[in-house]
Amino acid sequence: MNPLYQNKSMKELNYDRKTETRRANTPSMRKIVSGFCRTAMDDYRQAGYPFGKTMEGMLVWFEYGQFTTDN
Repeated sequence: MNPLYQNKSMKELNYDRKTETRRANTPSMRKIVSGFCRTAMDDYRQAGYPFGKTMEGMLVWFEYGQFTTDN
């Protein structure tokens, strides 16, 4: 264990603080994310929606290397 963290409570290490998560909050990040989604969904559509016509299905397909098989 790191000596800096020994004998410190979670509160002292700020583990109890509340933070806001901001996703794609800048114009450039929104552009990148929307471009990815558009391109990935087009590719997923061309692959025949192997995991269903949902964003979750596309993400599963993308995560597993964009492989499709005939069922």
